[in-house]
Amino acid sequence: MQTVTIQITHKNAFGALQDLEQKHFIRIVEALPVLKAVSLPGKKLTQSEFKNWVEQTEKSNTISLKEAKSKWATKRKQLQQFIK
Repeated sequence: MQTVTIQITHKNAFGALQDLEQKHFIRIVEALPVLKAVSLPGKKLTQSEFKNWVEQTEKSNTISLKEAKSKWATKRKQLQQFIK
């Protein structure tokens, strides 16, 4: 399972996501904690917050770029089939 945060910019996009949820292809999670990451706008991180962020990131699971591209290619094909 992978979690993706998206920003919906078109009024009909949420309906399309709900259709995918009804088909059990995705699950819409109502509330997620606000992420404080250095790549996002907002207040600057203190040195201790940055160290904690690095530690948490190092502990998280990773995959190779080749594997990520392969997974994305598969998912992209599936999504394109749903759109047609």
